[in-house]
Amino acid sequence: MKILKSHLEEKLGRKKSVDKLSNQLTMLGLEVDSIAKLKSDFCIDIDLTPNRGDCFSALGVAREIAAADQTSLKKENYSVKKYGNSKTKVLVEAKEACPKYSYLEISNLSLTNSKGKAQELPQKINSRLEAAGINLINPVVDILNYVMLDTGQPMHAFDKNKISGDIKVRFAKNNEKIKLLDDQKISLSRDCLLISDLNGPIAFAGIMGSKDSSVEMNTSAVVLESAFFAPKFVRGKARKFGIQTDASQRFERGVDFNLQLKALEMASSLIIKYLGGSSTKAKEIISNNYLPKQKKISLSVNFLNERLGTQLPSKKIKKFLQHLDIKILSAQPNLIKILTPSHRFDLEIQEDLVEEVARLIGYDNLPIRKLKTTEQNFSKTDYSKVLDLKKFLTNNNFQEVINYSFVDDDLQNKLELSNGMIKIQNPITENLNSMRTSLFPGLIANLISNTKRGNDYLKIYEEGKVFSKIKSIKESNHLAGIIFDQEKKSWNRSGAFDFYSLKELALNIANFSNVTDVSLKKSDLHLLHPKISADIFKAKKKIGSFGRVHPLILKKINFKKPFFYFEFQTNELFNSINTKLIEPSKFPSIQRDLAFIVSERIDYIELFKEISKHAGKDLIDVKLFDLFKGGDLQKNQKSLAFRLTWQSVKGTLEDSYIDSVIDKIVKNSKSKFGAKLRS
Repeated sequence: MKILKSHLEEKLGRKKSVDKLSNQLTMLGLEVDSIAKLKSDFCIDIDLTPNRGDCFSALGVAREIAAADQTSLKKENYSVKKYGNSKTKVLVEAKEACPKYSYLEISNLSLTNSKGKAQELPQKINSRLEAAGINLINPVVDILNYVMLDTGQPMHAFDKNKISGDIKVRFAKNNEKIKLLDDQKISLSRDCLLISDLNGPIAFAGIMGSKDSSVEMNTSAVVLESAFFAPKFVRGKARKFGIQTDASQRFERGVDFNLQLKALEMASSLIIKYLGGSSTKAKEIISNNYLPKQKKISLSVNFLNERLGTQLPSKKIKKFLQHLDIKILSAQPNLIKILTPSHRFDLEIQEDLVEEVARLIGYDNLPIRKLKTTEQNFSKTDYSKVLDLKKFLTNNNFQEVINYSFVDDDLQNKLELSNGMIKIQNPITENLNSMRTSLFPGLIANLISNTKRGNDYLKIYEEGKVFSKIKSIKESNHLAGIIFDQEKKSWNRSGAFDFYSLKELALNIANFSNVTDVSLKKSDLHLLHPKISADIFKAKKKIGSFGRVHPLILKKINFKKPFFYFEFQTNELFNSINTKLIEPSKFPSIQRDLAFIVSERIDYIELFKEISKHAGKDLIDVKLFDLFKGGDLQKNQKSLAFRLTWQSVKGTLEDSYIDSVIDKIVKNSKSKFGAKLRS
């Protein structure tokens, strides 16, 4: 939000140096993005967080500065003489969405002077609007925009002579149409809030007015609207239709629900002062049951001092809170009960009040105390395990990337990743209109971007959520990575990254994560090459896949060079059972190599499990170290060679024991698979 320094000083009733002002705002949590010199003034650009809708005005920002200075704001009086009651009747049907609707009429005003030109408003109003990036339109609209910039209350003016009958605040009918002030025609849904008359919509409530009821230079009478629209009924509607207004920004965050009459007083007095005319008394339609409730919070003085490291008495804390317009209900030496102000929607628990006091003290002024630490052991959380896994990948020369969870639905359809895809109703851009079902689309975008810049070697990974909706919405954590290796060999690189390097990495990830009972099978993931890929299992549950990307996928993304990809379900990577440390055996190990001739149809993992099953309790390792075809073997046969290692913690194993175990392995392998021991 952009605001002039002079506007803040007017609210404060005193001058402040721009450097001191910007530093003070930043320390209060209202970060100053930039300061621009404008003639004899300064334009301050403040980056507001979404929870501080109360600071979307000169009043809100000045209130924060005054609280930090422990002073009061300058009193302002905008009263004007009122005549009679408004003849316009308003019926609020959508009471929950609009619990307060205030309005008045101004008649006999003139937007033009005797020469037929627009009435000129004071330069300070025009300059403040221009500095805030608000275009000048006509005197009435400019005054209402100025009131919004000053107080934070969005307002709207209807040309009274264009309104037919009574005004209604209601929800739209399905596909009901409205022509907005920017000449855009939109079809509304039933969750859109409308202001209407007998002929139809005259405003999209909280967002933009209708062209049909707009104020023009020949307007002589207006109905001023100042309402409180509940944030949840406005939020997301502007984005849904591809529009954003100053009003919607404020209503989405929450406007002070006790501000409406004050804004009407200010607007009507300025209009009458500069444009003439006479005003009726303001009328309010209030549904108290639907107005936000000011929260009662109990703050423990000891709790606050423990958190801040201070020794503030109850009296001092009470003063800090009162400067923030927080009402003190009762104050005891160790307990203060408060009522939140109507402009602070973000205050809910006592921790929020601790933060408010810390802001006013100044974080730099809080006492510094050394932490008292004790050595304790805690079991690792899933978050800390993921952090450790990220460090492991970083130590293996990977770089982490972070992509949006939103991707292009056309890309997901093209990659056949659209099963269970969730479309976004109000995407931030057209090509980010669906939730990702895999981390693959984001990673290939990173790859393509890097290769276009001449990068021939890339190892990247991402950890994040993927989303799907088949029966119900489901989100799960995944870890995925890409390895692209097109660099020429150099003195420190013996060869290019290949499938076996990737297999080693995948198994190392499983081993690092303490995954037990790991096995590999031919992959069924359509993204991967059917003969250069594998799925990795924990027991009988698939936890990931890895391999070279399928040539058809390369063609779909218009990428000619091959690369490798892996993806794991992060939640399945960690065992819930704590790892136990076992003292290594001091006795020697014994190794034997066994080569079996089997049918080509038999997967090595089946034989691997059969060998492990009958190798005895002292077996500590089994590895497949050779696969042979051809030679003296028949066409439908292959030779699988395993290296078995035994070791006991009780004593040295005898050859006779190992021989008996091997006999058992050979007999069972022959019985189950027809395997023959190769001589």
